[in-house]
Amino acid sequence: MNTLVQTPTLKLQNGSCLSGDELNNLGITPTNLQCFTYYHYVLYEKGEQRIILKPLPHNLFKIVRTYRFIPA
Repeated sequence: MNTLVQTPTLKLQNGSCLSGDELNNLGITPTNLQCFTYYHYVLYEKGEQRIILKPLPHNLFKIVRTYRFIPA
């Protein structure tokens, strides 16, 4: 029997893969920006943190880059 263990202190590291459900559970939501329409990346956010993700098959996302967004 397989057991899924979730850790509340998951660090978002470049190269790690998360499912769409894990992103939703962590409170990471997609932005409404259209700047990535010609590329195979999506931009998600959690507070001031922005996460660039590469969609993979089977509702998985690979973290390409994370950065802190500071409004001008």
